[in-house]
Amino acid sequence: MLGGLLVRRQRWSLSLPAKILLVLAVIGCIWMLKQHLQPFLAVSEPVPAEILVVEGWSPPYAMKEAAEKFRTGGYKRILVTRAIYDTYDQEALNPTSADYIVRLLVRNGAPKDRIDAVYSSSVRKDRTFHTALSVKRWLSQHGLSVKGLDVATMGCHARRSRLLYEKAFGDGVKIGIVPLEDVQYDPARWWVSSEGVREVLDETIAYGYARLLFRPSEADLSP
Repeated sequence: MLGGLLVRRQRWSLSLPAKILLVLAVIGCIWMLKQHLQPFLAVSEPVPAEILVVEGWSPPYAMKEAAEKFRTGGYKRILVTRAIYDTYDQEALNPTSADYIVRLLVRNGAPKDRIDAVYSSSVRKDRTFHTALSVKRWLSQHGLSVKGLDVATMGCHARRSRLLYEKAFGDGVKIGIVPLEDVQYDPARWWVSSEGVREVLDETIAYGYARLLFRPSEADLSP
């Protein structure tokens, strides 16, 4: 029409029933994420192991649960991971910088003579992976050969920690995971608090990166 200025074309579009189905599908996906995303991230799957690794950045209140896990899990030793943020800080290099975490574990029933601190230099990215490498080096330096290792960490960080420890240790060591309760929000209703939303969404993105994009270098994995 109008000398070719207007052209009529046919197109496909969603019918009303299709739009209703689409809305219902979106609502269903949101409901599934609300119910299953947090439990997926906070996986609990320990393995037969004599050593329990406690990620030392966990809040002090979590040490009570970590000590309880040690007592009931049949472990023989606890390794507390600690990051050194300034290698020129002699106080940070001193093993007593881990005394606070050790005291909390001992206060809650863990034997002091079975606790060791494992230090790692802080890095800008992939901190959990490099911490796992430090644990692997510590075991090697102390002549300890293990077939299984359990890692205790905070709630939603669990699945990512297990994945990165698996990448660091390889197929020769089975990695188990023990999630510690995060009291800052209700895991069953994480979406109703800003802390819960931030924690779950941040860990979802971080786990996606660790699963799909992160590749350790040969230099990292070399003896």
